[in-house]
Amino acid sequence: MNEFILQNLNLPRAQTTEPLLYVRFDGDVQVVGGQAVLRKGAELSFDTSFGVFAAGRWRRLTTIKDLAVTVVASGSGRIEVVGVVESMFGLRSVETVVASTGISPSGRTSVEIPEFAAAKHGAYFVRVSAEQTDVTVERGFWSTRTSPAREVRLSLSITTFNRQDYVKPTVAGVLQLEKSVESLNGRLRVLVVDNARNISFDTEPSAPLTVVQNPNLGGAGGFARGIIHLRNEGWATHILLMDDDITLEPDALVRTFALFSFAKDEKLCVHGAMLSEERAWMQFEAGSKYRWRSLYPLRAIGREDDLRDRRLALRDAREKRFAYTAWWYTAFPVGITRDNPLPIFVRGDDVSYGLLHTGRHSVTLNGVIVWHADFGLKNNPSSLFYEKRNFAIIDTLVFDRHHWWHLARRFVALSFRNLFSMRYASVEYMIRGVRAYLQGPSALLTTDHSALHDDLRKVAEEKPAPLTPDLAAVQISKPRAKPIRLIGFALAVPLVGGYILPKFLRRDVLKTAPIDSRAVGLATRYNRILYRHDRLPEGFVVERDTRRFFRLLREVCVVTKDIAVNYRRLKREYRAAYADLVSDQSWQKLFAAK
Repeated sequence: MNEFILQNLNLPRAQTTEPLLYVRFDGDVQVVGGQAVLRKGAELSFDTSFGVFAAGRWRRLTTIKDLAVTVVASGSGRIEVVGVVESMFGLRSVETVVASTGISPSGRTSVEIPEFAAAKHGAYFVRVSAEQTDVTVERGFWSTRTSPAREVRLSLSITTFNRQDYVKPTVAGVLQLEKSVESLNGRLRVLVVDNARNISFDTEPSAPLTVVQNPNLGGAGGFARGIIHLRNEGWATHILLMDDDITLEPDALVRTFALFSFAKDEKLCVHGAMLSEERAWMQFEAGSKYRWRSLYPLRAIGREDDLRDRRLALRDAREKRFAYTAWWYTAFPVGITRDNPLPIFVRGDDVSYGLLHTGRHSVTLNGVIVWHADFGLKNNPSSLFYEKRNFAIIDTLVFDRHHWWHLARRFVALSFRNLFSMRYASVEYMIRGVRAYLQGPSALLTTDHSALHDDLRKVAEEKPAPLTPDLAAVQISKPRAKPIRLIGFALAVPLVGGYILPKFLRRDVLKTAPIDSRAVGLATRYNRILYRHDRLPEGFVVERDTRRFFRLLREVCVVTKDIAVNYRRLKREYRAAYADLVSDQSWQKLFAAK
């Protein structure tokens, strides 16, 4: 192969909701039928999050020695390649045209980047201008003539449960990519693990697609089935785990495949950043740290970054050290470990796998992204069951210096916040989750996870749902200043969440709070709270229940005592059982049980 495509220059498509992630226009430019038509004097530039070539990252991570860009365009115009050098500390940047040429009459113009390996530019982008006539731009791509460091065969493993509306378009796009991109042809396959056992695809018989039916063992069960299947099959060198409820940027696969092919580190893992489905420009997470001593251990990197920001797009940011990568898009070499995921469904399976195996080798890359719905709409009390059980298991297994008081402190503090914000069902499921952890690894090994999940999903309280017209019309309460909120939080302790206040001092006016918050201060003074999404008409109402509050308070105290008494023994037992929990044999028993 003389030319290896590293990254495509894509124009906005019909379904694109945020064009500024792809390209910028200056002057009269129209995008029609996948092409951009530039009227005389107009300009198109790829100085965007998806359009920039992150040269610094490619030099640091890969073996490529040369770089070129090709633009497929017609008309009388000019193509420029701009190099960006950041000053120390990234306070400002200098942009220089490093190569320039007229558009070739052949319709395909290639530009070599001078002295790529030795250059100091952290990023490059392409600029196309229409000079004497209109110019039509179809597409472009960055490529290298460097020989790959290794042969890569990449298999996607998508776990799904009744998400056909998402999965079928994703699979169709991937299969089309495999046919049309030379570097991927014959080197990319798709495995769909169907936990609902009801999906079918209308594809050619020769399409590189396999569907495996699986019992509903959650995401961990589906991904474990995929990993074991691909490891035993022996074809793939790398696996890409992907959720079923995402929208994929197809070029992410091109970039991921190229990174693996040229990576200096044979253990390199690639993580796809997640962007908001509701606000397509906003980044939710680009990797995460894990603070096991903290009440909220998951610390997203890049949270709420606006990827339309030109400064962010051109910045040569050094690779950040991750603790783990989420399984909406995470790719790794098959041989990185023989361990399978822990059987801790719904929450934390990717966290434990990352902490133990892939996180320290993981990187992100611009354009390697997916879009996903807001997690605030997925959280409910059953999620808290999994969080309390699973993160307790993770901390026990991974961190030597984790002790009973760390677990007890997190449990008590989060129970307090939920109790004092009238989220009683959340506390009940947290208690249930910690008690499941206290049962030890033998109980985890024998759990009927499908039946357990069906039972947990029966919770009817504190689940986001479409609001009635009356509730949707409730005026959203204006947040108080942070110092006032902190005072309200502090007063909740001596006032026992308002439960010892005389009734006439508490108000029945319905107040609102963000759906993912714990409105402790509000709940001290009001008897009802509407937790609602800030952009969508969804949420739920909670009401004061004094008897329930004190009953749960007593249960929290009992469970905290049980943590203190049993933690040291449980740590020994979970660590001794780890090899069995993640073994092929253990998972095969679960697969065969249904």
